[in-house]
Amino acid sequence: MGWTDDLSIPLPEGRTVADLVDVTLSLMLKNASEEEIEGVLGAEFGLSADDAEFACERTGGGLVRAATRNPQNCPPADQDPVAWESFQRGVQDPSLIARIYPQFAS
Repeated sequence: MGWTDDLSIPLPEGRTVADLVDVTLSLMLKNASEEEIEGVLGAEFGLSADDAEFACERTGGGLVRAATRNPQNCPPADQDPVAWESFQRGVQDPSLIARIYPQFAS
């Protein structure tokens, strides 16, 4: 697995965590299958199946934390950058939470 102790995912040069979260959220919003997510993240970011699954988990984790509406639940940007970026998206646009995890919508 390519992920590190600090929960970051190695990305190809020129690609950012924000790019990864954008693509992952768009796939989650359309209820893409695990295979589709793996294929797209593999093609666009060179991620292995394990890293693609991890990226999806961290993206979802950030949204779930944002659903609490508690700023103290914000993941640390330096240790969990994918979840941090996703948390920011969920705070800025709570409809993301409602559309992906309706059970956490307020």
